[in-house]
Amino acid sequence: MFEKGKLSFWDLGTYLTVGCFASFLAAFYIFYGLSIPFPSEAKNLKDFSVSLVIIVPVVFLLFGMFIEPIANWLVKHIEKIRWFKPSEIRNRESLLNTIKNHLPDDDIDSANLYRYCKAVVELKFQNSNHHIFLARFGFYRSMSVLLVLISIINFFIFKCDAINITINVLLAFFAYQFLKRSQVFKNHMEEVVYYNYLALKLSKDEQK
Repeated sequence: MFEKGKLSFWDLGTYLTVGCFASFLAAFYIFYGLSIPFPSEAKNLKDFSVSLVIIVPVVFLLFGMFIEPIANWLVKHIEKIRWFKPSEIRNRESLLNTIKNHLPDDDIDSANLYRYCKAVVELKFQNSNHHIFLARFGFYRSMSVLLVLISIINFFIFKCDAINITINVLLAFFAYQFLKRSQVFKNHMEEVVYYNYLALKLSKDEQK
């Protein structure tokens, strides 16, 4: 999601949302779960309210950017398990074969096909909405990992009673749903890139 040294509007929204959620969770488990007393000096922060308006969003943003690659690494390993494997794009093989028929160089292998198509689309069609799907994919992926982390922490911090077990089962369920949702948006993102590439190539061929 962090590409070409700049952040899109959708990237910012994703990182801020994930970072904000994770920050509040961290505060909850530190001050309530671990019963660490809230520092009395915190009341003096009101004197720096103007600075906090700038600092707090930056902290959320950096926190979200820190979580994203960790979630990406974990999900890649989790998806190797049969129950968590993503479903493929419908007619994927037919679509990829069509793409290959419109490639200028036969040396582009299947592993780099998506990267090539995305590079062409970003160069020629900068208003492509694949960034929206990329941001949603990253959001659901990161939230899935955070929910799993919460359920694990709950077993160590809170007593293992019926309420805790019920909450953790619900968290695991939502984590699974978020993971599957991220996979759906990943497929949408790839489809947008592939079809935009085809549209560019076909329109170019018609102009000849």
